[in-house]
Amino acid sequence: MKCPNCGSLNDKVVDTRQSKDGSVIRRRRECLDCGFRFTTYERYEEEKIIVKKKNGTTEPFNKDKIIRGIRLASKNRPVSEKQMVDIADEIEKYLLEEGKLVVDSTEIGDLVQERLKKIDPVAYLRFRSVYNEFQDIKDFEKALKEIEEKEEE
Repeated sequence: MKCPNCGSLNDKVVDTRQSKDGSVIRRRRECLDCGFRFTTYERYEEEKIIVKKKNGTTEPFNKDKIIRGIRLASKNRPVSEKQMVDIADEIEKYLLEEGKLVVDSTEIGDLVQERLKKIDPVAYLRFRSVYNEFQDIKDFEKALKEIEEKEEE
């Protein structure tokens, strides 16, 4: 850490204390060249995922939006609130582990569909119909055929 008095990079930590909530560490330092004492603070910086939408705009990743979409698709279906939250958490964890800090909304939609398909095929189809903007019955028929073909395999 650079000494604010002389600019030296040689210092030692004299005292370290954690904030009550554990989110900040306060360190008292002493410059080894001039003896000046100063305080520094360390904070955990969360990596932020940015979502690139279909229309080209961007917005911060929001797990609540994923949960809301799943909740709508799962209305009156046997999908628990915990399963919805778990899906959103899994997706966020996956994106961070893969280092995808800028991600297309379509990729997030695909990840939701992939997980929802394993839990409830009706909720999956509902989600897919909104996500893929189904226009008529033929779109549903095509999606149902795909589901049936995969079940037969």
